[in-house]
Amino acid sequence: MNAKYLISMLMLLLACTERVDFELDEAGEPLLVVFGEITSDTLAHEVRLSKSAPYFSNQEVEMVSDAQLSLNDGEQTIQLTEDPMRPGIYQTPANYFGVVGRKYRLDISNVDVNSDGEWETYRAETVMKPTAPVYGAAVVYNVSWEGWEVGVFSKDNPATEDYYLFKVYQNGVLATDSLHNYRAVDDRFFNGNELQGAFVQYFDEEKGEYVAKGDTITLEMAGITKAYYEFLVGVDRETGTKVPLFSGPPANVKGNISNGALGFFAVMEVERASTIFTGATISD
Repeated sequence: MNAKYLISMLMLLLACTERVDFELDEAGEPLLVVFGEITSDTLAHEVRLSKSAPYFSNQEVEMVSDAQLSLNDGEQTIQLTEDPMRPGIYQTPANYFGVVGRKYRLDISNVDVNSDGEWETYRAETVMKPTAPVYGAAVVYNVSWEGWEVGVFSKDNPATEDYYLFKVYQNGVLATDSLHNYRAVDDRFFNGNELQGAFVQYFDEEKGEYVAKGDTITLEMAGITKAYYEFLVGVDRETGTKVPLFSGPPANVKGNISNGALGFFAVMEVERASTIFTGATISD
């Protein structure tokens, strides 16, 4: 094929492009979005209520105030109160903590998300699963990956089907502060094994995440339900990079809130271990 013919073909292809308009349906009525995590820690746990918004909306999320929230664990029922400084954030009493094995029911009322003048009620039910013991944590810089690997020392129970959630703190500040940065795993590779520094979280230097020598890294390991594990995996899948380019927009991930609401209410036992980064490096 000569050069003139090749150039002519390229010009013809470029000339054949035309504008394509996509018609996107407007979002329907807003839905209630619920997110909350109750742990075995003693503190004021939070449940967040907001309204859904169109996928391409660039406006701030609208929070839901003046709702009534109650939490029953089979032994007692408590009321959550809205933080006067943070609309839509509801808190348990500061001395509240979750107990492994108990079944939890969150009831939400006095809500009119679609502003039709009719009150709506919502409910979420779950159970607190145990986590595996955490004996220690480790952090090293992986030269090949250009990031810091955080590992856990633990032992999984071979008699149970377990699901775990890993979060990491840097100098006391939660570094994995979004669902997309959560690390949820099942125990296919853990089942019955002793974990000797198994890699479970990561600081990515390319994303501007950096661990300095002397930083304190705290790893949190939580036991979660299969339903919460599947929710987190679904969120990660829908918010991650789409291939091919024209894949559909992210879809709503199924949670455990009734009456068509979105989100998830989870309870979990947590254990933690801390370590100080010494500057250690490895290379794969």
